[in-house]
Amino acid sequence: MAEFKQNTKVMAKNSAFMYINMAIRMLVGLYTTRVILQALGAQDFGIYNVVFGFVSMFGFISATMASASMRFFAYEIGRDDLKKVNEYFNLTILCYILLIVTLFVVFESIGPWFINNKLVIPDERLYAANVVFQIALFSFSIHIFQVPFTSMTVAKEKMVTYAIVGMLDAFLKLGIVFALLYCPSDKLILYAIMLAFIELCNLLFYFFFCRVNFRLETKISIFFNRGMFREIVSYSGWSLFWTLSNVARSQGINIVLNMFFTPVVNAARGVAYQINSAVTQFVTSFYNAVRPQITKLSAQQKLDSMKNLVYSSSIISFCLIMLIAVPVLVKAPYILSLWLKDVPEYTVIFTRLVIVVAMIDTLGHPLTTAVCSTGKIKWFHLITGTLLILTLPIGYLLLSLGMEANVVFIVSIIMSICAQISRMVFVHRMFGFTIKEYSARVLLRLGVIFLLSYSITEVTARILPEIFLALIVVCIVSWLSSIIPCYYIGLSEGEREMTRQFVVNLFRKMNKKDKHEKYV
Repeated sequence: MAEFKQNTKVMAKNSAFMYINMAIRMLVGLYTTRVILQALGAQDFGIYNVVFGFVSMFGFISATMASASMRFFAYEIGRDDLKKVNEYFNLTILCYILLIVTLFVVFESIGPWFINNKLVIPDERLYAANVVFQIALFSFSIHIFQVPFTSMTVAKEKMVTYAIVGMLDAFLKLGIVFALLYCPSDKLILYAIMLAFIELCNLLFYFFFCRVNFRLETKISIFFNRGMFREIVSYSGWSLFWTLSNVARSQGINIVLNMFFTPVVNAARGVAYQINSAVTQFVTSFYNAVRPQITKLSAQQKLDSMKNLVYSSSIISFCLIMLIAVPVLVKAPYILSLWLKDVPEYTVIFTRLVIVVAMIDTLGHPLTTAVCSTGKIKWFHLITGTLLILTLPIGYLLLSLGMEANVVFIVSIIMSICAQISRMVFVHRMFGFTIKEYSARVLLRLGVIFLLSYSITEVTARILPEIFLALIVVCIVSWLSSIIPCYYIGLSEGEREMTRQFVVNLFRKMNKKDKHEKYV
């Protein structure tokens, strides 16, 4: 229990900083977009987006490799084998160098041809577009090479540093945008150069931070082990298949809908996924904070502690997404009417169905981390990824039979449930966690919490008029009806005690800080 208590404290602190990081970066990012449009103008802003978008469309590869790197680092850190951590670190750097060289050859082969012959760019801006492409390729290479160092920082659970650097990155990007307003030279090229400079600063910071704080783990040397190299490539490859499965499901639904309906339906799907992105981002910070601990406990073979962390993080992550999901489910028509002047047909039902998919997928994150911590992910990702991809052929078949557009999302919900069942089976076979126990401790409790919160919120929404103040009241009622049941029903007595102690200690620290500032 003492160890679990310590893990909970670390997880709570890391989650808090990740949420602060997410909120600040999101707000600053939204404002930066507004200013950069003013600084560059619509034409150059469009060129920047399409050129940088062309280069960064393979960003999911680096994201997959980052997840793989973090897993290998955290696993060996959990085993307290610093020599093995360093070996994986150097092999990871080798993998990233090979990836950078490969992408560089591919992009230099097709990039200039694509920009000059396929993209619609005014002749007078072609030179700038080509220069920006080369700078974007350089920036992307720096970003990829930075990943082993950021992965080590996350694996070591230095989330405070990770969050601070992320926030500084956002403010620096905002600062250079303001500088562009007063710059007489080619603003598009200068903006690309300054972005590359920020990427280089990030790389240098993480490089020296890791070398100072994790000297043994990040000592760079020439090392190659065929077995370990194949292990990294295999793990990354199957992780990439799972990532592509998710991308194929989300983007494939768009294509399938376009084959049977007008672009208005695609617009509705686009709006629904924008809301889904905002909802899922809310829980991603918590998930990123808990992943290293699950992996380390697996490496240490502390299965009881890992099981408790998987169960509690499943409950907490689901309750976190409920804070946003339930108000949107209940008040979707009114929220969409406030956000959009003209709400496309199907948008409300698409939004509600996509959020249900997100809530189901959220439950799968801790289980996925537990399975991936073992490194035995071939059949796990093959089965779960295939189940997700099956959404497309089944949805196509049902649409060809004349069913409504929302049937595709209903199929996606069913496939997400099947994937969740698959995760439960894999966790049972690998760690002995019984499906009955998981259902009782997680699914049953969350079912009760969700029904209570949704019912109370729905009744409140029906009583109040359709005004903005009523929306605020509904949100407050929804949050209270989610947090209170989560505390008393979702958490065990020991977890409630730790939560109380965490809150008390937090307030004590705040009071001590206030008193100190008062007398200084």
